[in-house]
Amino acid sequence: MKKTILALAIGTLPLSVHAKNNAKVYDAASLQAAISAANQDSSINKIVFKKNATISPMAPVIYSGTQPLTIVGNGATINGENAGQFELVVDNNGMEAAVTEDGTLVFNTMADITIKNLTVENSATRGIVVNVPEDAQGSDISITLKHVNIISSALYGLHIDDNADAFDDGASGSSIGIDLEIYGSNFIGNGTGALDFDGIRVDERSEGDISSWIVKSHIDGNGGDGIELDEAGSGSVFSTMHNVTVNNNGFYNEEDLDDGFDIDEAGDGSILVNLYRVEANNNMDEGLDFDESGNGRLSITARRVVAENNSDEGIKADEEDAGDIGVNLVKVKVLASGDDGIQLTELGEGNISGFLNKVFVSDSKKYGIKAEQWVNEDEAEILEPAGFLKAKNVRLEGNGKGDEIKVHNISVN
Repeated sequence: MKKTILALAIGTLPLSVHAKNNAKVYDAASLQAAISAANQDSSINKIVFKKNATISPMAPVIYSGTQPLTIVGNGATINGENAGQFELVVDNNGMEAAVTEDGTLVFNTMADITIKNLTVENSATRGIVVNVPEDAQGSDISITLKHVNIISSALYGLHIDDNADAFDDGASGSSIGIDLEIYGSNFIGNGTGALDFDGIRVDERSEGDISSWIVKSHIDGNGGDGIELDEAGSGSVFSTMHNVTVNNNGFYNEEDLDDGFDIDEAGDGSILVNLYRVEANNNMDEGLDFDESGNGRLSITARRVVAENNSDEGIKADEEDAGDIGVNLVKVKVLASGDDGIQLTELGEGNISGFLNKVFVSDSKKYGIKAEQWVNEDEAEILEPAGFLKAKNVRLEGNGKGDEIKVHNISVN
């Protein structure tokens, strides 16, 4: 079926006339009208903006249709400074939190969303939001961003939310997973209006996986984590980054600083991460922080990765309960970390294994590399077979607690 292109202020014309018009979105009224028409007419699957238009909506723009939708920005900019508001409340843990249902662009749908060549800036709340319905079933939702810039949002830059809890706690969500693809995009200066808001945040609960693929993008200077993938329930996290920076993040909350790239996986499920040409520098907590708990494996493959001047560990991988940690680090540099340079910890039933080739760690405040596995932390006797690390061309220099790999129940050769 030929795709219908809609980008027109509706006015008083019949909907069927507008669906056939090829005029482009050029202001707030025409944008709201185009989205409204797509909400009502499932044959409308594309909205096109006038080239380099500047649009300032006075309220959130909300898509609630059931059909896949493509937004073709053509270099347009949406200024969201007047599109919504948030409220400061006390959360489930007695902490101050910001809550809102608003965002500059909001998609309440389980249908696939594609956005191209668009900038969203100065959002009063969140920049782009995808809310997955709690009753969603069937295929995973796919969100694709190509050459999208989300800049200076007060809260999240991009928020994909499959969590029924208002504070993103608990494990209640839909039965589908989330597939996120990002190409040539920038997430800069978000999360500076309240505590714990990230450049990119994905919340996935109940059944379903998170799969993310991020290429040639910058996730820098955000108040919370640069990017956080948060999965709780019977699902895994699969993440690939290629030519990506996650620098200068995590500064907003001085009492609970944040990371460059943070993955949290709880419940049955694994974390599998592939990083190539990634920078994680100058973050206020960890550079790369991966935590897996429950039954599942934590696997990290990293090549040509740099983590420099992070306030805590440069690279941290923690696995708790039944599961292993596997690492394959090649041409990795970790410099000037505020704690250990590289820290691997396995607690519970499981082993650490992996390969370190051409790894250079210098000037860490504590150990350059620390790898420890325990059934019970600080156990008096070793209760499981030793793990192993094969190290080739590994250099440790100037680290505060010495330049030998610190291990517990790990053989290094």
